[in-house]
Amino acid sequence: MPRFRSAVAALALGATLTVPAAADARGATVTRGEFHTTAAGAALGYDIGGHATMVRTAAGTTIVMSHPTGLTPGVTYGSHVHNAPCETGGGGHYQHVVGGAVDDVNELWPIVSGNPAGNATGRATHAHTARPEAQSIVIHQPGTGARIACLDFS
Repeated sequence: MPRFRSAVAALALGATLTVPAAADARGATVTRGEFHTTAAGAALGYDIGGHATMVRTAAGTTIVMSHPTGLTPGVTYGSHVHNAPCETGGGGHYQHVVGGAVDDVNELWPIVSGNPAGNATGRATHAHTARPEAQSIVIHQPGTGARIACLDFS
């Protein structure tokens, strides 16, 4: 248990930790990725980086922690787990109940707001285990919905 807590604490603090996308001794699966600015984001003047981690716990919970950089200070961005990889545009929003409600109960929304330095932290916790099609996070430009950054979990 202490080793697992240390890994989760390190991830929460943004430390670099390499964890394979496989079940640990307690049955949790951890995936991670790096944000990249999309062509639409670059056209709008963004240079987004940062990282995110998804933990699928043995208890059947999914936790997404998102730490993008390069956002506009004071602006809140829609950020959602998507059902396809970034190379294909990220697909649509991942939904626990496919075709169900478009809300933060049925979907994973680690919403982020840029701090004075343009860095952000978002978190979403849900009482279900995300299926394998929860593959990426897309950050959307407020007002337009443009996909300005994407991250693939691996």
